[in-house]
Amino acid sequence: MNFFKSSLFIVLFFITKINLVYAADNTAFLNIDYILNNSNLGKSIVVELENLNKSNVKKLDKKEKILKEKKEKIDKTKNISSKEKFREDVDKFNKEVATYRDEKNKILNDFKKLKKKKLDNFLEKISPIIQEYMKNNSIGIMVEKNQIFMGNSDNDATGKIIELINSKL
Repeated sequence: MNFFKSSLFIVLFFITKINLVYAADNTAFLNIDYILNNSNLGKSIVVELENLNKSNVKKLDKKEKILKEKKEKIDKTKNISSKEKFREDVDKFNKEVATYRDEKNKILNDFKKLKKKKLDNFLEKISPIIQEYMKNNSIGIMVEKNQIFMGNSDNDATGKIIELINSKL
């Protein structure tokens, strides 16, 4: 009888400690970056941001080139001009450099804010479409593809989502 109780205890112990995980088939994944770069709405956002960034870079490069030319001019007059005139020129140049840095930081911060706003707006617009797709296809969980180590390609909903986004937006 003692053997029976100990055997029963061991069996019950292992049954309660074994956790069986059943993966549901109602899980899918998608690649948000791919959707952004390949949907019509996403492409327009990417192109707009790239154009703005190129414009900002051109503007900053132009000002940086002017500052380099001024620095070279100051360096050339270093031995020719008086110490006071040279200090004035250096101080004036340093102020211009500080102004340039402030302007550059402002442009970069404004671009980051705009980029975040545009991407948040994009995600806000596609979210109902993804939710509708999940509802229509009985999908319980939608996961970002970058967060998955390995998955069945049949569960990749990226292409279907892009088609829905292009047709609805």
